[in-house]
Amino acid sequence: MAPALSWTPKREVYFRRSLFAGGVTFVLLLIAGIVASILLNVFIGWTLPVALILTLGFVIDDALRWRTHKFDRWQLAEGHLLHEDQNGTASIPLAEIDRVFVRLGNRVVVQMTSGQRIVLRYLPFPAQTAAQIRAALPPVIDGRPR
Repeated sequence: MAPALSWTPKREVYFRRSLFAGGVTFVLLLIAGIVASILLNVFIGWTLPVALILTLGFVIDDALRWRTHKFDRWQLAEGHLLHEDQNGTASIPLAEIDRVFVRLGNRVVVQMTSGQRIVLRYLPFPAQTAAQIRAALPPVIDGRPR
């Protein structure tokens, strides 16, 4: 029997994502504010503090999301994808997984045959994680090859 594979969110990935998203958000809000000030012919000084405050709100929201996911643990074992978090453990049979793919850098999305999607967040090597989960899936589901 192959050893169980497991993954956990990493703080470094969260910080890198938060810094990047915060920086991009701030720049885009600042540009939008400057364009609006020019088009509306109003004082441009409001753009910097408003962009900072709005960006801070997004960063705080991201920190709250991290607090929720930092204790997650995902594991492949005995034909199931197991998810442990603060609320307990959930078991997803590999036969019910339709496909696995990577979204926006560090998120692995597991799509079920029912259409439901489950997201593994803040992973350091999402492409390898998705490939490992895909490799564990049964080759045939409902009589059709994957």
